[in-house]
Amino acid sequence: MIPETNNETRILRWGGVALALSIAAYLAYVYAHGGLSELTAVTTLASGSFLFFGKLVIFGGLKDGAPPIWSLALMTFLIDLVFAFALATGLLGLERSPLLGGWLKKGRARAKDVLREYPGLRRWAFFGVVAFVLLPIAGTGAITGSIVARLLGLSRLAGIGAIAMASGWAAFAFALLAQFAGEQAENMLKNPLIVAGVLGLAGALGWSAYRRVLVELRRKS
Repeated sequence: MIPETNNETRILRWGGVALALSIAAYLAYVYAHGGLSELTAVTTLASGSFLFFGKLVIFGGLKDGAPPIWSLALMTFLIDLVFAFALATGLLGLERSPLLGGWLKKGRARAKDVLREYPGLRRWAFFGVVAFVLLPIAGTGAITGSIVARLLGLSRLAGIGAIAMASGWAAFAFALLAQFAGEQAENMLKNPLIVAGVLGLAGALGWSAYRRVLVELRRKS
């Protein structure tokens, strides 16, 4: 475990303040942009993102009258940062709480299972946590990613940094994909076979790269 200093604690404290101000600024922007109705929609989508859908809620921005795609991408990023900060600063205390304790302990057990299945994550350390959060494996994400960061011996700041990097990449990628889907909606209706072929090829290349990464992560040395 990397020793933690008073300086790190101070940075985390001010980082938490900056995050709180960022969330307040984001909510103020949402209200200014679309009033109470858009603020309510963002709150509902945030709940759906946390409970069930993750970053898939970004595609909700394609619906007429919904919050913008990039606003929803920022929302999912901020949610991940909230969990990263909360778990980095109070994981042990939260695990003892009656409300969240059992859930977080299950997350810790799942994180250990993934590390046993993919020992390559330990070799990669910081980028192992980034890969853990990015990989579409059941049970990964900002919450279990924060637990993995501690299990790998990363400092609290490094763990938050890894979560932020992975979450930022994922939110950006989902937003780009949603933007593309929206812009190409008319072409999809006119030329569905061409669009299906392009998406199929991209999917095949992505799947091949994903499988190669999994093979590498399963290697013990």
